[in-house]
Amino acid sequence: MPELLLAAGMLAAGYALGRARLGTRTFDWASDTIDRPDVTRRAAKWWLCQVVFAVVIAGRFIAEPRQTAHAWRHRHDPPPPLGIVPVLDPDWAGKRTADSGPSADVR
Repeated sequence: MPELLLAAGMLAAGYALGRARLGTRTFDWASDTIDRPDVTRRAAKWWLCQVVFAVVIAGRFIAEPRQTAHAWRHRHDPPPPLGIVPVLDPDWAGKRTADSGPSADVR
């Protein structure tokens, strides 16, 4: 019975930690703090933010090493081209005939 209570307590603690999302909140704090103009390299907050970023990058490399390395190598690549823009024929109405098109072949 004590093992069951211990397991239930561990599940409840894990659920509470998961709901708290401490990692996401810490990263958001660091990201918001580093963008402020008063936080420079001379401030302790800047260095604390760098530690948070290093932990996040290390965690990503541990969890998904290939995807993280690929994203790191290609982080400065230009975006892919958008593609060809279709051009509409301004004389489409003049080129229409009654006996052309796919419906004209069906008789």
